[in-house]
Amino acid sequence: MDISDIFVIVVGVILLLIQVLILYFIITSIKRMIVCTEKVVAKVTSVIEETKRYEDSKTGKTEYRYYYEVAFTYDYNGQEYNTTRTYSDRSKYSRGENPTIKINPHNPKETWGIKGDINTLLGLSLGIPLLAFFDILYFSVLSQVF
Repeated sequence: MDISDIFVIVVGVILLLIQVLILYFIITSIKRMIVCTEKVVAKVTSVIEETKRYEDSKTGKTEYRYYYEVAFTYDYNGQEYNTTRTYSDRSKYSRGENPTIKINPHNPKETWGIKGDINTLLGLSLGIPLLAFFDILYFSVLSQVF
């Protein structure tokens, strides 16, 4: 076994781990989408803007990225629950807004339907063909090596 064989194996393990993580996130998102059936009206209690500064070490160019942490409060069966979501680029909600969200009636802390949830699921799902491409590429390299 030479260095190229080890490299191919390491790349394969890394690809496998990435695929397992993506599939985990897809499955948990779909699960939340299925089990969150109870609609409740939430209240946006805060929108906190955070600015992060990134500096390119090669060019010295500075870039600022904005993140918005949105806090929600909602009541279910007389108990108050809180959840947060973080958005990049711009906030999807304003303080005081009252969006309708879905919760899991068996675990009211679990939510679905907050803006951005479906986009995350779609983004992860659209990554599957890209992963399949890398699998095919990997296995073609693997078949040439071994």
